[in-house]
Amino acid sequence: MGLFDFRDINKRKKRGNPIVIHCDHNEIRFNHTTVSFPTNYSVLKNILGEATRIEPMKQSKSKVYLWDDLGIYCSTNDPEKMLMLLLVEDNRYGLGHQPKKNFTGLVLIDGESIENTLQNVEADRPYMLRSIIKENKQVAIALGWNPGI
Repeated sequence: MGLFDFRDINKRKKRGNPIVIHCDHNEIRFNHTTVSFPTNYSVLKNILGEATRIEPMKQSKSKVYLWDDLGIYCSTNDPEKMLMLLLVEDNRYGLGHQPKKNFTGLVLIDGESIENTLQNVEADRPYMLRSIIKENKQVAIALGWNPGI
């Protein structure tokens, strides 16, 4: 990188738009793209970009796909069948493999913030949505396949 590369628009570091995840009764949309679970790596790569890191899990055939700048990770043994994403809001808690940054996007349920509406998510939705609490604080959101449907 040259000293004056900041002047060249094509060489500037791009800032991504924040991710907004819309969860309504029938579907999940990442920004404006619908995602259904189980999903696959190609779908997530088209929405989130290439994973920053793909790491093997110890004593397992599974791999962890991490989007460090987005605060998102997924572990799976089959990239064609990804069941769940973890949106890590506070990576100081030991939640397995950790993205380097926290999730700063927005999760909306039926158009309202998750803090106000998580308790309203019925079991009959085509996806599962859970809050992960540590020390009385939400530190992550699990979003994925609903095995009950």
